Amino acid sequence: MPALASSPRMVGRHTQLAALLEAYDDGVGAVPRTVVVRGEAGVGKTRLVQEFLALVTGDPLGARPDDAPVIAFGQCVDLGPIGAAFGPVRRVLRDLHAAVGTDALREAAGSAAAIASLAALVPGIADESPEADEPAGEFAEAIEVLLERLSQRRHVVVVLEDLQWADAATMALLKTLASTLRGRHLTIVATYRSDDIDRFHPLRPLLAELDRTRSVVRVEVTPLSPDEVAEQVAQLVGGRDPRFVDALAERSGGIPFLVEELVDLGDRALPDTLRELVLARYARLGDDAQQTVRTMAAGGMHVDDDVLAAVTALDEEALDHAVRAAIDTRVILADGAGYRFRHALTREAVEGEMLPSERVRVHRRYAEHLRDHGGDSPDAASAAAEHWLAARDLTAAFDATVAALEQSKSRFSPATSAKLAERLTELWGQVPDAETRAGTTLPELHLAAAQSWHDLGEAERSLRSANEGLAVCPDDPITRAALLRQRFVQTYNAEHRGSGEDLKKAASLLEGIDAPRARILLSRVLTNIALEEHGADAAEHAARAIALAQEAGDDAALAVALTVEAWRIAGDEDDEVRALAPLERAVTLRLDPAMRAYAGSALTGMLLRVGRFDEAAVVGAQHYEDVARAGIERGSGSGLAYALGAALFATGRPEAARRYAQRARRLMRNPLHGASIVRMLASHLTWDDRDAERAELLLAERATIEDSRRRFPDKRGWWAVERAEALLTLRGASAESTSDVIAGVLADLFDIADSDTGTHSGRRYAVVTAALLTLAPDRPVDAELRNRLAATIETWPDHAAADAHAEFVRALLVDADGAGPERRIAAWRSLVDGPADDLLAVWHRHLARCRLALALLDAGERDAAAALLAEVRAAASGDGAARVGRWAAELTARARLAPAAEAEQVSEDGVIARLTPRELQVLELVAEGLTNPQIGQRLFISPKTASVHVSAILAKIGAANRAEAAALYAASASASTSA
Repeated sequence: MPALASSPRMVGRHTQLAALLEAYDDGVGAVPRTVVVRGEAGVGKTRLVQEFLALVTGDPLGARPDDAPVIAFGQCVDLGPIGAAFGPVRRVLRDLHAAVGTDALREAAGSAAAIASLAALVPGIADESPEADEPAGEFAEAIEVLLERLSQRRHVVVVLEDLQWADAATMALLKTLASTLRGRHLTIVATYRSDDIDRFHPLRPLLAELDRTRSVVRVEVTPLSPDEVAEQVAQLVGGRDPRFVDALAERSGGIPFLVEELVDLGDRALPDTLRELVLARYARLGDDAQQTVRTMAAGGMHVDDDVLAAVTALDEEALDHAVRAAIDTRVILADGAGYRFRHALTREAVEGEMLPSERVRVHRRYAEHLRDHGGDSPDAASAAAEHWLAARDLTAAFDATVAALEQSKSRFSPATSAKLAERLTELWGQVPDAETRAGTTLPELHLAAAQSWHDLGEAERSLRSANEGLAVCPDDPITRAALLRQRFVQTYNAEHRGSGEDLKKAASLLEGIDAPRARILLSRVLTNIALEEHGADAAEHAARAIALAQEAGDDAALAVALTVEAWRIAGDEDDEVRALAPLERAVTLRLDPAMRAYAGSALTGMLLRVGRFDEAAVVGAQHYEDVARAGIERGSGSGLAYALGAALFATGRPEAARRYAQRARRLMRNPLHGASIVRMLASHLTWDDRDAERAELLLAERATIEDSRRRFPDKRGWWAVERAEALLTLRGASAESTSDVIAGVLADLFDIADSDTGTHSGRRYAVVTAALLTLAPDRPVDAELRNRLAATIETWPDHAAADAHAEFVRALLVDADGAGPERRIAAWRSLVDGPADDLLAVWHRHLARCRLALALLDAGERDAAAALLAEVRAAASGDGAARVGRWAAELTARARLAPAAEAEQVSEDGVIARLTPRELQVLELVAEGLTNPQIGQRLFISPKTASVHVSAILAKIGAANRAEAAALYAASASASTSA
């Protein structure tokens, strides 16, 4: 009896299917998930994914077409260890194009540069009349942006099958998508063969990275149980002898694909080996069909019809008959414009049937066809290189790899470029005239690989390539110097230390070489040295780096040198204001978008440090728009988004600030930087505590916080500011109840304040926060802490932002000293009404107004205090400082600053009506049983003043004592209520 194509209904897999559906539901709720499905060959990974897709696209609830998910499918192909860059992504992009249309895809791409990049793999989306100088953006980033923007409104499901064959660029892209996208309707499903992944497989590092990512779901597809095998057999052929089913279950190991093959054998004898079983269908084919299938196997899982016709030795009619026979026997299936193997196990087994001479001959035909008909396609160049290798033509393979590397560097991924460069280094000694063919040297290739790994953030691999280059570079001083510098940079990135000896050797190699490349490289080396040193030596090296870049006429090197000079001035000379000048010059140079973003981000950050928040917001927004337009938002926009978010928070534009902060959170891949963004959001939500939902979202970032603490245990003080700001909610609580916590946080704050690392602005902020935490009016003042704060602010540099923060702390100290209201008013008035006000973050500005209102109340200037507090209440919430607005409201209520008409109480006999509004407030508190000191604290007056008010009240209403006054007030209030 002939077997069915496959079981009409999937057997088992309920738990695995539920996991996929749950991940899909998360995507519907804008919580992206990546599902990694693993299992051995033939176990049913593809069938599981097909069942999942059938369920999510079946539309059981009658959803509108616009609500249906967009499905995009990519198949990784075994094209050797490098493969064509983004091979499976081509199919994904074309599926997306077919699903949403050209206009929607172009809109989602977001920039002309991204569209130009994507057009290489999606014909028809580029502008028919593009600008002549419109550059293509970085391809990986273009894909990320496309998926992110497309999944804002539509639920996108991307399936990548057989990751064990994925090219380096696709693996790097998957890592990024799985770890960075948030708040999007995106579900990624990736499958791989677990039995193919040994400790040396290139997929292994990616799997380890995905295991550490919270948004990744792991699904294990295991063999069927004997009962499930029996169910599968019953679906395929109906009832069978239980003994046959038991033997089949044992023989197949519960692998569904093997169950189908064994059932298909019928009464024929069972093969002796698994390989024979897989080849059983192939063995029933005629000679021409077997030859055709073997030729197909050399080309991968899928081969287009025209390619197969070009590489086979059969004529057109014979080929048609052969293909038809292979389809009828279900060895291959028709697939679009070509054919594919029904299962990867079949392709591998058939490929193993090729004779060595046949293998060489067929792979050569593939390579020649790709050479003659592949055009400038990067896929064709990479595939041709693999076919030439299989054909044992190393020279042709070398030439094809050179072509693929050039195309990869100009348009595609650094991951592929690094792999291709390494391939050339492996073939170098086996190819005649390698240097002439490659147009470069062996050390330069190692340098190129090191730079590509650096671009990917792979410090260890970059370091290895640099060391390999140094081992074969004895006599080229420029390249050797570049490799030494690369080794320094990567050692620092990998191990947080660098060898200054490498930089000194590099500089000595370059001295005296009168060539532009040498001068530019020496400029870069000197900037690295300047960052490592301090004082006069650092200044000398930075100045020379600037001069060399100017002499060479290289604006990129000059921008780097000017930026390093700015950091040196801000750090060594303690002059953040003067550090602005080099950065303002750098952004005026002719730079590519990435370098312009580098300088613009530094300028935005320095403006923040000197308290010029409004300028920082303008500069940051301008440069962020530039990187988005250039299609390099992910590569260069993360730092800008972070700085812009900080500027907008400080200027009181919280909604825009949150957008940029969350954008930076999605873009940044470095855990250190990611923790910084979470800290910024934590600080904001402490001051703007009206939104419980957003606070809950922040709590979900605990993993990021804990990961930061685990990776960087020496940075325990990083969260001190946020913890201190959170403790400000304890205003009014007893000092004893929080003294231990406060003491620990203060220790961390002063660690920041006294540190030699970090920015001066960060250290100032830590001191201000410490002062706010401990100098509250309702806490006892620690004399030692007070003296330490006073001494610390005297060491700050002399510029406007530092002066403003110092003035803020001095005003707090005046409050804590118990000074009279006139002195306190003067201290806060000079801050609130002076130029320093604009140099403080908006929440500190509102706090200063609240403090001034306190002083005014003590001085009896109630109308002025009321006006200030009304101003804070009206503006603070919208400025992102809802907590300060609430404090202002509480202070208004406690001080009884309501209009007199609302406060007066009139009794029937008119006795209470004789009291002033202030006396009525005092009498109300007397009726509550408060003592004079308690009344003074409640109304922000001294106990002596409270006593004077009480005496006047007793005289006016004719009460002999406080109890009688309270009774008269109660009777008056009761009469007023009855009336």
